[in-house]
Amino acid sequence: MKHIEGEFIGVKGLKIYYQSWVPESPKAVIQLVHGGFEHSGRYQNVVNELIPEGYAIYADDHRGHGKSEGLRNFVDSFNQYIEDEKLLYDIIKKHLPYVPIFMLGHSLGSFIAIYFTEKYENLLNGLILSGTGTDPGQETSYFLILLAKTFSKIAPKMKFNPRLDAKFLSHDSEVVKAYENDPLVNADKITARLSYEMLKNFENLQSTIGRFQIPLLVQCGSEDKLIKGSKKLQDLFKMTDKAINIYKGLYHEVYNEIEEDRTTVLRDLRDWLNNHT
Repeated sequence: MKHIEGEFIGVKGLKIYYQSWVPESPKAVIQLVHGGFEHSGRYQNVVNELIPEGYAIYADDHRGHGKSEGLRNFVDSFNQYIEDEKLLYDIIKKHLPYVPIFMLGHSLGSFIAIYFTEKYENLLNGLILSGTGTDPGQETSYFLILLAKTFSKIAPKMKFNPRLDAKFLSHDSEVVKAYENDPLVNADKITARLSYEMLKNFENLQSTIGRFQIPLLVQCGSEDKLIKGSKKLQDLFKMTDKAINIYKGLYHEVYNEIEEDRTTVLRDLRDWLNNHT
């Protein structure tokens, strides 16, 4: 297995960091799209599960996240995330031109993956979403929503604390501790523009996903406090090949839950991919 790190020039000239884990003779690629405030290095459990199965994994750090350039937790428009992912997709195709590509998006990344699929569904062989849903979580107050809508245009780079409680990411205290001490995580300040762009995703979701025909796997925790409405997705997605897995008692980061629970989630991910390659 080769671990490669690199950069590409994203939209508006920002340097975007990416990394890849590539086994010998990969049978498929997972283009992994991380969540908000974090970075691509927090998915080692997914890497460890899928690399031995013959899957390559490519992942970037979004602009304003992790090792990529840009004002922290800021984006001019959500489409910049999507087009950065398209540039990474093109890199994957250059490296592995004949290998099928699946996109896996978590949390904020699930919405990047959804709206990427809206534009480029024909490029993907399957879509995997975790930590996703139809509504902001109960931790998102009406006051924060009002702030985002009010200042997105007049002061888009204004920052405020989203009050994300890390204890609701996972039942694994070591995961929570690592998140809180990770220098590449910036969860204490979000810009008004990014917050507003995230809220718009929920508003446009229903009219978007009902048209998808791509094979789909959804993996969410029933006790996710950060994003709500995962159970509603069963009716909103209309494709015939879909699996909506809601894991009883789990929190937001289902791949980072305690070992017993994440083993089940990762096995389901592995089995679904093996059934679609």
